[in-house]
Amino acid sequence: MENIYRSETKRAFLTFDDGPSSVTPTILDILKQENIKATFFVLGSMVKTFPETTKRIYEEGHYIANHGYSHSYSSIYSSPQAVLDEYNQCNDAVKNVIGVPEYNSHLFRFPGGFPGGKYVAVKKEAKQLLSQNDILHIDWNALSGDAQTTKPTIEYEMDNIQKTVANKSSVVILMHDAQAKKVTAEALPQIISWLRENKYELKSFYEIME
Repeated sequence: MENIYRSETKRAFLTFDDGPSSVTPTILDILKQENIKATFFVLGSMVKTFPETTKRIYEEGHYIANHGYSHSYSSIYSSPQAVLDEYNQCNDAVKNVIGVPEYNSHLFRFPGGFPGGKYVAVKKEAKQLLSQNDILHIDWNALSGDAQTTKPTIEYEMDNIQKTVANKSSVVILMHDAQAKKVTAEALPQIISWLRENKYELKSFYEIME
């Protein structure tokens, strides 16, 4: 995972945060049609709200990773232990819904990302605590920008993808499948087409996590 942004061949990992939601089935339909496996950094609270969608994500071979339970910064970053507690809460929600008692993604994405911000000290300590519990973390190095404005358009997202992917050989692309991000589902076919036109192979974290 430390070398995720380096590759001798061009590859792209599609990742979706903050779901599942009512938008997720549309995204899953597109991924199935395109024969692509993606990674979903789910929220435990949303897993409980959309259990059938969570099961579908798992059963269709996508990687269910962990984004905590609440996405409330004041709660999750109240202490390093709170970060681990939210990870465990989310993991428990996932394994109960998919019916796999031993499930553990071992992969976490800090809400808001790991670097910077007012909680940087807590995040650094939490990173060590997560590592002690065999949990890795991953951010991104490209994004659709769907969380940077309240009303993104397909054109806006495509422009962000093209600018942030640039000439990188290995990209982890941040997108969202939250309720308010319907346009991301609408933009997804164009995003996939553009990546393929530029010779990127679409990958899942299952291929590098054991």
